[in-house]
Amino acid sequence: MCSIVISDIDTDQVLVTAAIDDETGPATRTAGDLYRELAAILHSRGMRILHERVFGTLDFYEQFVGIRSQCLDIENGPFSYIEGRPCRGDGLAGIQVHAVQPAPGEDFWIIHDGNRPCGRGWKQRDATYVYLAGITGSGQVGGRHDWTRNQFEKINRLLAAQNLDFGCVVRTWIYLEDILDWYDTFNLVRTNTFVELGLIPGEMEDPGIDGIYLPASTGISGKNPAGAPGLCDVLAISGGLKTKVLPGVSQRSAFRYGSAFSRGISVQGKGFRQLFVSGTAAIDDRGNSLHPGNVEAQIARTIENVQTLIAEEGANLNDIRCATVFLKRPEDKNIFETVAGRFHMHHLPAVYVAADICRPELLFEMDALAVVH
Repeated sequence: MCSIVISDIDTDQVLVTAAIDDETGPATRTAGDLYRELAAILHSRGMRILHERVFGTLDFYEQFVGIRSQCLDIENGPFSYIEGRPCRGDGLAGIQVHAVQPAPGEDFWIIHDGNRPCGRGWKQRDATYVYLAGITGSGQVGGRHDWTRNQFEKINRLLAAQNLDFGCVVRTWIYLEDILDWYDTFNLVRTNTFVELGLIPGEMEDPGIDGIYLPASTGISGKNPAGAPGLCDVLAISGGLKTKVLPGVSQRSAFRYGSAFSRGISVQGKGFRQLFVSGTAAIDDRGNSLHPGNVEAQIARTIENVQTLIAEEGANLNDIRCATVFLKRPEDKNIFETVAGRFHMHHLPAVYVAADICRPELLFEMDALAVVH
């Protein structure tokens, strides 16, 4: 079964979640059906894609590119394709799209890195949104360490070309090949980079750690068609929107145990608030993994952590407008559905993928975007 869920952010922004919920026949037909429907939705609303993320198997990528280019008759700009195996079947797992309706006089543009399209920008009244899509690094001498440093340097350079910097970044989505082999290396480089950029003070008192402004982030396993060690999507916002860190109650800052990201970021617009929830797992306030080997308990604790985090901004689980559910074992999707039902999350707009989590004992993770009006 395929499903497409459209969730409004405000009058000129929507989130579209297209998910493959079960084996539905040939992957090519399924992808074609989804993209034809997506194109019809965007056309009927006069909307354009600001950001597009696709999860599927790597062996389906070439076919997918052909299907997408045929079905999507609007501008065929950049998108991210990540190895996210469907929990059932093969090919495509799902698509996540942030689409906007530029009003007369509002700017919308494609961002390039040289000749390669790598993102989109949109100016909505007094606010500017910049999405960078599928950013990878380079560098062979120092291996993954140098590659990661180059990736962050590239992101910083692309932001600077848009008159932005890392202080404007509210969200990153990071997908690393073989994450269990080198997540510590990645974290070290990210932390050092953020110190150099001034996001992390050189010295600070303990009470201030939870309030450091760092982007919300997902860090999960996922290969990419380029064969690079990793891939990163970035959202930066500037102008008339107010942002703040959601410090967390059941989980304190991940920076306390070596990961430089915030549990969540709140973005306040006119008449709406977006709550970007980082990749969240069954980890306690000291950074310890909970319930090793017990996926049901891990799922329940993760949902509780998300629930507690967004409640700080007056939101509940039914305010989630887009989510990604990561399962180390695809057969555990049934268990997730059962546990989610206990939290009355029967209609969660989510893409479900099979992927390794950042710790070997963790079996489940999810990220989310909640919207409050």
